[in-house]
Amino acid sequence: MTNNPTTYRLIIFNACAFAGVAWAAKLGYVAQVYNGDISGISYGITALFAVGLIATAFGRRLPEKFSEWLVTMGLIGNVIGFVLALRGMEPSALARGSADVAANLLGGMGVAFYSTLVGAVCALWADVNKAIVEAGE
Repeated sequence: MTNNPTTYRLIIFNACAFAGVAWAAKLGYVAQVYNGDISGISYGITALFAVGLIATAFGRRLPEKFSEWLVTMGLIGNVIGFVLALRGMEPSALARGSADVAANLLGGMGVAFYSTLVGAVCALWADVNKAIVEAGE
């Protein structure tokens, strides 16, 4: 193991961040987020983030726009969510208060909000790692 303060900072920060995720998982929030995103884009965001996290752990420098990619994927999920929410929406169904309309709205809003949340959290986490690495150079 190297005697490098940057490595120690990365280990401490990421251990705390993983502890926060474990706490959120224990409370059911993580499952709620991934189950609420019926599009699955949150899994894609998480996979991209994991690649970046592993690259950082092996001393690779993340691309300058890495965090922006994560946020952009979250925003794409937002748009997908709104499309899902509005698909098959007919004015007559709205007037009747159809259960199908309500289900589409709730499913789409889950995608919109949860994918944006995952993208933003992963981007912040990646930015902190990037700042720790850059401060140690």
